[in-house]
Amino acid sequence: MKDIKVVLENLSAQGIKLDDAQALFLKAFIEQDSLYEPPTFFSKNHNSANLYLWGPVGRGKTMLLQALQDSYFLDAGQFHFIEFMQLVHKKLSEFSGNSDPLLKVVKSLSNDYKIIFIDEFQIEDIADAMIIGTLIEALSNKGIRVLISSNSHPDNLYKDGLQRAKFLKTIKLINKNFFIYNLIGNEDYRLREIAKFDSSAEDINCDNSVKDFLQQTFQKEITEKSEFSVNNRIFNCLGCSDKFLWLSFKDFFSLPCASNDFIEIVKKFEWVFINNFHPCNDDHIDKLRRFISFIDITYQEKQKLKFFYNPNLINNLYSGYQLQHLWARTESRLHQIATTKYLQNLEKN
Repeated sequence: MKDIKVVLENLSAQGIKLDDAQALFLKAFIEQDSLYEPPTFFSKNHNSANLYLWGPVGRGKTMLLQALQDSYFLDAGQFHFIEFMQLVHKKLSEFSGNSDPLLKVVKSLSNDYKIIFIDEFQIEDIADAMIIGTLIEALSNKGIRVLISSNSHPDNLYKDGLQRAKFLKTIKLINKNFFIYNLIGNEDYRLREIAKFDSSAEDINCDNSVKDFLQQTFQKEITEKSEFSVNNRIFNCLGCSDKFLWLSFKDFFSLPCASNDFIEIVKKFEWVFINNFHPCNDDHIDKLRRFISFIDITYQEKQKLKFFYNPNLINNLYSGYQLQHLWARTESRLHQIATTKYLQNLEKN
């Protein structure tokens, strides 16, 4: 029988201490899990073994699912929802010549996994909406356990989406056949950890150190992508996921980017991280103009930002004269963004 102490000890070894709501979830899950019976030849539908964990952004849902996997489900398949659907669509393409390609996909998945974790479950695409219910039901009928995290209650999935009436069957399926748990609480742990992280130390400003920090903070969401797209244009980056964008000051603002690109970045990404800063003068006028515009837009839109640079660099980032009338405001905002209070105030808003 599973014991919550195992999970708590594993988390403690990582320096993670749960709050009361997170501990209550683990207790409730383990109690529910004790009722689970492995599939037999005579009993194929085991939807009661499925989990739907939902709650506010940053409450630790990904961390809790990861802790469960690390403690009890080492052979499980773990996916971000976008990653999972990309895999499904890829397999659908491979089985396109078959009479029922979706069932072929289910069979393929069931051969690889007995438990599937799907993180950040959020239906946005009509193609996903039309197949996800059938997919989950078929996986469950094969005895594959599906454990989901989401920011939304099942009733609010695909809200206002095209042909949503056809998706209501999937909502009913989840409500009926999943252990649905609301992880209550308002504190955004991810924001808190990022806010208190001292990004000014020189030895943590290099690419490898920033990558390690993002990997730890965003779990498996970090990617090796070196490009991203806004306004039908491709730009270089150091990494990105559906939640964050990691840019190099040196490289990105040397590109012909503009305010409309910055506006789209704000719309597309929850977080923006920037490192590789260097001192600038009037030889870098174009780069500084772009950066000033970027700060104006992201500051106005209350974008979540984290910069990695030596603290002495803020006062010496620009030493020219032509943009001093604009730079004074930008420098003031950089000082403000560098404080813990900046992100804490965003959380309150």
